[in-house]
Amino acid sequence: MDGSDSATAPSPAQQTGLDGKSREGMIAESLKMNQEVQGLYPQVDFKEEVIEPTINLTFDIQEHVDEANQRRYNTLIAEMLERTSEPDLAERLLWEARECLANYPDILAQFDAIFIGQRSASNVIRELHECMMIKKGAERKMSQQIDASLHENGQ
Repeated sequence: MDGSDSATAPSPAQQTGLDGKSREGMIAESLKMNQEVQGLYPQVDFKEEVIEPTINLTFDIQEHVDEANQRRYNTLIAEMLERTSEPDLAERLLWEARECLANYPDILAQFDAIFIGQRSASNVIRELHECMMIKKGAERKMSQQIDASLHENGQ
């Protein structure tokens, strides 16, 4: 034992990660940002099935995966999310990102549960693309409403 597992370590939910936010804080923020998508898919519990597992995977990668693989994984996932309109490329990027976790079986299992599960990778890419389009549409709608409100108040 190297003493790194001290009794005073914060619980996983309280650990800070990206932008100094805790897992709980990131989950709450993600829920708020994805309300529109949740409304379109009421049969899916986004918190339990999507948001919590994804945030936990993100924190666990940050905590356990070596820096080079973290950087490569994050780059590949970001590019995959940007390229969902190109399903073959996005699927290749997803599989490459998965390879970054090959030496971390527990984290790889989390990745598989989120991105593969009972579906094919091509279905995952299609679902991600649909969600990204819904989010972009909601953001565009909100921006137009703000612009219209500012225009009305300015005249």
